[in-house]
Amino acid sequence: MDQRTQFIADYLRETLNVTELCELYGVSRKTAYKWIDRYLHEGPAGLDERSRRPWHSPNTTAPEIVSAFLEVRRRHPSWGGRRY
Repeated sequence: MDQRTQFIADYLRETLNVTELCELYGVSRKTAYKWIDRYLHEGPAGLDERSRRPWHSPNTTAPEIVSAFLEVRRRHPSWGGRRY
């Protein structure tokens, strides 16, 4: 049984309070409440590891501009720096 599942099992048994569980498992209270909330809303699947990749990046180039660059490169392959 992994740490998150064991943590939730101990939490549901109500033998220790959240602060004591955090000390026992070596996690912050913020993390503990996040795990509890996910478990209550999503069930055991909520305890799975999630991607840390950002959902969006505000500095990305707009898709229209990217496609325009790619079209110019396709039509004029000799333009630009030399490729070896």
